[in-house]
Amino acid sequence: MTNSILSLYRIFFTDDNHQLWAVMRDGRPVLMKSIPPFATFSSDHTVITGVELDGEQTHFLWTLANFQQQKSMQIMTQSGYCYYPALWNTAHAQIAFLRADLLNPKGTADIFIYKKARTKFHLNDSFPGALLPVFFAKSGALYYIDTQNHFAKRLMKESSVIFENVTYFALSPNETEYAVYTNDMVHWIDFKIGQLRQFIAFDVTAIGFNETGNSLFFATCKSGRTSLYQYDKFSQEITLVLNHPTKITAISF
Repeated sequence: MTNSILSLYRIFFTDDNHQLWAVMRDGRPVLMKSIPPFATFSSDHTVITGVELDGEQTHFLWTLANFQQQKSMQIMTQSGYCYYPALWNTAHAQIAFLRADLLNPKGTADIFIYKKARTKFHLNDSFPGALLPVFFAKSGALYYIDTQNHFAKRLMKESSVIFENVTYFALSPNETEYAVYTNDMVHWIDFKIGQLRQFIAFDVTAIGFNETGNSLFFATCKSGRTSLYQYDKFSQEITLVLNHPTKITAISF
C-alpha cells in the first residue's frame, strides 16, 4: 500500500466474504477488491496471500494490497490442505504456511517455511503450531501461535514464547510493541519495557495497529453483528469506527 493511499485511509481489513476493505478517515468503509480465502498480509503490508484448494492440492496466490483489480497470481503449489500463507516480501523472499490433516491433533497444524532460491521455493524449516494465521515481520522473524496457544517467535529455526494463552496477536509497525488478545482482555506490550495498556474486549475476531502505532484497532462479532473499534494509546479511549455485515478476519495498516 502506498503512502498516497495511507494518507487517505485509516486502516484496512479483510472479512469472511474474502474481500479487502479500506476505512476512510471519517470512518466510511470502501470496498477495494476480492481476495483469496485464508488471506494474510505480507511483511511490508503491500501484498496479500491466500489459497485456492484444488482436490488434494493447494495453490498459493498473491495479489497487491491496493485498488488494482488484477487477477491473483500463483506463487507455488503444495499437496494437501494448506492455509494462511504468509510472505516475507524481500529480495530473499520466504513463505510460511500451515498444513493440516487428520493426523494433526484438533486445532493444530504443521507450519512450513519455504525460502526462495532463484525462481523456486525450497523447504527451509518445519515445526508444529496452532491452526491460526502466522505473520512475517520485516526483520524476517515469523510470529505465530504454538500448539499450547502461546504467542511465539521463530527465527533461525529456534522458537521463543512471548506471551501465554493467546487467541490473536498484532505487531506494531516498527516491531517494538505487540498486542495480544487473551481471556477477554487485550494487552498492549512493549518488548523491552513491558505492558503499556490493557482493556477488556469481548468476542474479538481480529486486532491490528495503525501505521503510526499510536492506535490499536479490534473487531468483534456476536450474534451476527460485527463492529470495528479504535483504542487510542494516549487518551485510552475506545471509539466505534463502524459496523460491518460480515465477520472481520484481519486488520492491517
